Amino acid sequence: MLIAAHMSGLVDAGAADRESDYWCPACQQPVVLHHGSQIPPHFAHHPQTPCHLAGEGETRQHLLGKRQLATFFSDWGPVTLERILPAIQQRADGWLDLPQPVALEFQCSFISRAAVAQRTAGYRRIACYPFWLLGSRYAQQKLNWRLIERFACWLTGWDLCLLFWEVDQNRLRVAHHLRQTATGAYINETVWVTTLSELVAGPTPCTTVVRNPGQKQYRSYLNQALRRATPTLRPIQEALYLTGHQVTGFPDCLMTTTLTAPIFGQGLILWLIVLTTWIEEQADMTFLTLAELSQRALLLVNGRTTAVRFDGRSAFRQEQRKLLTLLTQAGILRPTTQGWRVYGHLKWSRDYADWLENDEKNGC
Repeated sequence: MLIAAHMSGLVDAGAADRESDYWCPACQQPVVLHHGSQIPPHFAHHPQTPCHLAGEGETRQHLLGKRQLATFFSDWGPVTLERILPAIQQRADGWLDLPQPVALEFQCSFISRAAVAQRTAGYRRIACYPFWLLGSRYAQQKLNWRLIERFACWLTGWDLCLLFWEVDQNRLRVAHHLRQTATGAYINETVWVTTLSELVAGPTPCTTVVRNPGQKQYRSYLNQALRRATPTLRPIQEALYLTGHQVTGFPDCLMTTTLTAPIFGQGLILWLIVLTTWIEEQADMTFLTLAELSQRALLLVNGRTTAVRFDGRSAFRQEQRKLLTLLTQAGILRPTTQGWRVYGHLKWSRDYADWLENDEKNGC
């Protein structure tokens, strides 16, 4: 904690002395000034008096990062460190009192999705925009859904992005244009930012080169995963068995290199495979049935359309429409007033070996 209460008002730990008495502005309990050679000056509660608004442990990274972020965002106005917000029972690491207030949350330690959602919802209730900035614990992780679902947000010019604050370099890393390949990999572009004006301006145009696997390579990967009894693929294969299909024998027309919002779990292609098999099992499919099947298929491939700070339902519906168009053009679906009539099936192979044999024949 960088700020404590004193008889004269709020005091910054950097200007405090050991002789005076200080207390927490939130819980009014006494706090102790710590001023060592390794950790920057800060206040701490006594172990026996935990604070109901206490945040994460005050590591060197967290203490320095809060001051650095206050400087970084100061072009927008004075930044109040550790602002107490009684209306929502929260304490922001930094606060800018703008027409739409801005809260700075520098997250260095583990925090659950529920806690991020609760704090974010609190800020929304007071019409405040929260910047979640992540420390080294998160910066060292490979891009994954747990990061994306908690902290990813839309920023003008940056699309869907994550913000990482590098304390030792005193700069911001923006992982922007978060997307997902059709085979399930998360990708992004990265820019280092040293001033707030650079963050506001957005990135210079750049293009990520995506190396998508070909049909043979992807089917081979699925075949090997089945042989290894990969736990994430097993439920998908079990669902396909019930319809008489094998995942590696999916129709050629479902192979795609489309980049999507990062919502499809193990990948868009697997979602297309599962949903197509279930559609082919129908006779007449209503709009409601389609919605239910689409959501069930998404859950089966471990996908989610909503996160704490972004909503991917529009992107989900777009891919749904593309599949309906493909199946209609293939003669599998015909629109009706209530939905669609289903006619026949796409061409499936029995398994990878069968597909490979036919592919080699067609190649000849």
